[in-house]
Amino acid sequence: MTIRTQDILPMIEHWLKTPVNGYYGSGYGADLASLLLRPLSAPIADDFLAKLKRDIPILAELSADQLSIVSQNIGFEQKQIYLQLGQVAINLNNIADQQRTTGETFDVEAG
Repeated sequence: MTIRTQDILPMIEHWLKTPVNGYYGSGYGADLASLLLRPLSAPIADDFLAKLKRDIPILAELSADQLSIVSQNIGFEQKQIYLQLGQVAINLNNIADQQRTTGETFDVEAG
């Protein structure tokens, strides 16, 4: 059986947009905060990929060349993180930004 990128890309996109424990009784989902809100030198990409492969078992058949986490330095203190699936690079920073919800804001200096 050949796994084609266009077949599994929607699965990965769904997983990335689903918060961990988003389904009752299941740990399914991506914890983007654990990946993106860590020190730049933290070695967590392997854990992130392992969870992805546990949640979507067909991905366990892919090699490190076919599915990986890559980063690009942006300035001195920032990295752009991508989930690389074959030739497709999914920008994880953009997905995390889209997931942020806006809520009530308070002026802490209001008297």
